[in-house]
Amino acid sequence: MPSTTDPRESLATHTCSLPDGRTLAYAACGAPDGVPVVAHHGTPGSRLFAALFDEAAAAADVRLFVPDRPGAGRSSPPPSDWTWRDWGADLTALREAASIDRAAVLGFSGGGPFAVAAAERDWVTRLGLVS
Repeated sequence: MPSTTDPRESLATHTCSLPDGRTLAYAACGAPDGVPVVAHHGTPGSRLFAALFDEAAAAADVRLFVPDRPGAGRSSPPPSDWTWRDWGADLTALREAASIDRAAVLGFSGGGPFAVAAAERDWVTRLGLVS
């Protein structure tokens, strides 16, 4: 039987400050104490992508974090000298704010390059790409 609950009701949006003063917004959903997965939305898209997976993440005991990429949704635009390598550093603020030690990363479509950039970090346990 389909759920009668609006998935957006369980979707929590958070923000954290980056060292350079920018803001990184992200959604968190799924199992509150589940295995952390940082998912990267496609293009166009935003952190609200998480609402599609809230029930499935909870059932799989996963805590899903979906950040707005720089300049998307509620995240600040990147500075002019921003590079892919900076994305991993940006995620450090999310990890600290959400108390994540280690996590898998997932990239969906246009989020793939962001997931690959994040996967270069030593805290990443797995990388998944969906096209």
